[in-house]
Amino acid sequence: MKSSVAPNALDPLLVRQLTRAGATPESPPNAETWAKIIRSINDHYRHTSDDRALLTRSMEISTSELEELRHRVEKQRDQLRIAMLGVSDALSMFEGLARSGAELDMTRISSAKTEFAVRLADAFAVEGDGDDTTAELSGMRTNLVRLADQLIRLLTSTAEKAALDRELAVARTVQQLLVPPSETVSGAVLSAASHFQPAAECGGDWWGFYELPEGRDLVVIADVIGHGIASAIMTGVAKAACELSCHMLGPQLTASELLSLMNVAFCKSAQHRMMMTCCAAIFDRTSGVVSIAGAGHPFPYLVRDGMIQLLAVHGQPFGEDLGATYESMELSLNARDLFVFFTDGLIERENEAGEQFAERRLRSACQRAAPQGATAVRDAIVQTCNDFAGSKPAGDDITLVVAGVP
Repeated sequence: MKSSVAPNALDPLLVRQLTRAGATPESPPNAETWAKIIRSINDHYRHTSDDRALLTRSMEISTSELEELRHRVEKQRDQLRIAMLGVSDALSMFEGLARSGAELDMTRISSAKTEFAVRLADAFAVEGDGDDTTAELSGMRTNLVRLADQLIRLLTSTAEKAALDRELAVARTVQQLLVPPSETVSGAVLSAASHFQPAAECGGDWWGFYELPEGRDLVVIADVIGHGIASAIMTGVAKAACELSCHMLGPQLTASELLSLMNVAFCKSAQHRMMMTCCAAIFDRTSGVVSIAGAGHPFPYLVRDGMIQLLAVHGQPFGEDLGATYESMELSLNARDLFVFFTDGLIERENEAGEQFAERRLRSACQRAAPQGATAVRDAIVQTCNDFAGSKPAGDDITLVVAGVP
């Protein structure tokens, strides 16, 4: 008698095993089939147990490796924190040296660097790490020591620049003391309106206004070729020579003789290492004549009756030849005559596009403002030049003197 079991009452796993053995729930298996089914079920559970054991072992290994990795990361984190503290201390030390305001003590700097290196060696001491880790830490330590070297070079160059800036500031102060303190001066013959604008780097522009005996006025303007402290010193030499000449010769002083004397003083002091351009004009009230001489300086302008005349006065710059001589030109003075003297820093001033101000714009400003007198011409030239240059700083000193005959 055959017995049957409802398919839904059997375990699904048993159904699959019966199917694989060639039996169905409606056809009960024989003893051989049951043995085959039992072996298959045993194999399944044995493999499952092996897989579970393998998974458990893998998880144990992974946990151990993660713990080791966590330990290494924490150790390197601690090393890096110590190193950064060392860097911070070193930077504070270097900052203190930089702010001390005193001359740099290279012994102190060397000591600071040595202390910094020791701190890094302690921070990156390697115990039991692999070769890769050792190489990485050694490379980091080397880079940080290189940083210390760069800081030392920066400190040294900063100190040198600060010392140079202090010297240039002194030279600029001296240079500004050489020019008349007032922008407008008056004498026996004329009044003069001036503008002096030193460049960022100390140059050698200078101008002077002197009242000579017997109703004469002297206007002199000069420019040392070059920049720096030496230029300011040589400007002082030229001014001293000019004032001594005015004092010693007085009524006998001529423009050409003044330039010859100033050239001798300049050559003796500069020893052919520097040069200076200059222009001198003596206005005589009695004769109604102006005498002008030049030493390689930009030619001045005469603005008369709305017309501009270029006063071409030639001569060697100071410093070229100890025995150089200078010739002067003379012309009569008229009421409301304007004489415009300037250094090349004015006409060579550039705008953002690199274009120079040039004499064309200078002449235009002169003609436009001439009817209002010397001060108006000075103001018009300065405003026009500043508008032209915009925000670009001047690369050279700018000196402008507009002398007017009443």
